[in-house]
Amino acid sequence: MTRIVATGVALALTAVACSGPVSTTDADPPTTTAGPSSPDPTAPGTTAGPTSTRAAPTKTPALDAPTTDVEVATINVLHGLNPPISGCAVTTDQCRAPVRTDILWDYLEDDVGCPEIIALQEISPRWFEIIPEKLPSLCDGTHVLLTDDLGLFDQEMILTTLPVLDDARIELAGAPVWSAHWAQLDAGEGLTVDVFATHYASSSFDPPCSPDSPATTCRPSCPVGSTLGDCHPFETLDILAERAAPSSLQLVIGDLNREIDDPRIRTLLDDGFIDTHLAAGNDECDPAGGANCTSGIGGDTDLDGLDIAEQTPDARIDFILARPPEGCTAIVDVEDGDGDGTTTGLWADAPLPEPIAGLYWPSDHTGVQADIGLDCP
Repeated sequence: MTRIVATGVALALTAVACSGPVSTTDADPPTTTAGPSSPDPTAPGTTAGPTSTRAAPTKTPALDAPTTDVEVATINVLHGLNPPISGCAVTTDQCRAPVRTDILWDYLEDDVGCPEIIALQEISPRWFEIIPEKLPSLCDGTHVLLTDDLGLFDQEMILTTLPVLDDARIELAGAPVWSAHWAQLDAGEGLTVDVFATHYASSSFDPPCSPDSPATTCRPSCPVGSTLGDCHPFETLDILAERAAPSSLQLVIGDLNREIDDPRIRTLLDDGFIDTHLAAGNDECDPAGGANCTSGIGGDTDLDGLDIAEQTPDARIDFILARPPEGCTAIVDVEDGDGDGTTTGLWADAPLPEPIAGLYWPSDHTGVQADIGLDCP
């Protein structure tokens, strides 16, 4: 039920669609895919669907192979828009985006084990040209592409091997700059997975919520005084309550533009989500930068520092958060205990041993991966 359809309208939102100091955000003609959606006249920026069952907050990392597991990977690809929006010079084709896609494909195949669900952020019109063209070369062409190309500069994509039950673009506060892509997938053995792949607001466009303009209108569930980014996790919970299948495994994945102790992330954790990275026993990002950090690669070069091997990422702002169904416990695979090639932690988090087309890094973010199972007595 997912098809690539040519479409696209380029909008002049370049200046606000890029990331701020802890993140980044991309532009060109498009291609798209999307599942059915039905407008909700009561909620700004989204559509309504079935009501979900709230999941119980559970967290049990284990080495045991779960009976049902889901392999997930995510990365903010760095759109590569021309200066001053990013450091990718005009002559570099958005920091050699076609080459960077090839590098990402190699990582996903060789390091991550061709995960069933892949989420990409900062998708610009140029990436909407490249990814559909290169999709058949990823993991023997087993993934379908879920997205909705509006010709914008910072959109989301989901690539999956699982049967698609439904999917749709979701506009968040700050639309059309900030958005998500939701997909409901059949993971087999009676398990439905609701994926919310998103890029929460960066400092480039994070004003206070205000009814004075459509772009700053926030849902009533957002606390008074929220900025757009503060509002996004509350909107996420609302949308999953509206759309998610009863007893589904719910995943919120992507560049959330805040670290683990920020209220933005705590809002989700307090509502039953677990941080798979920490649940697997991985260390937190070192405040001094380096290991287990996902953001901060860059430099003053025509390739935005992606051609500099020596880098020190300094923040962990990219996540795979999971909420199990009520009565179930989430099991996070550690060190690939089930042998499927996907572990839980980071990927593309070290420079290539030798540069490819001058690039040591495929993005200014590292990737995050997780292998998640359920124990439902």
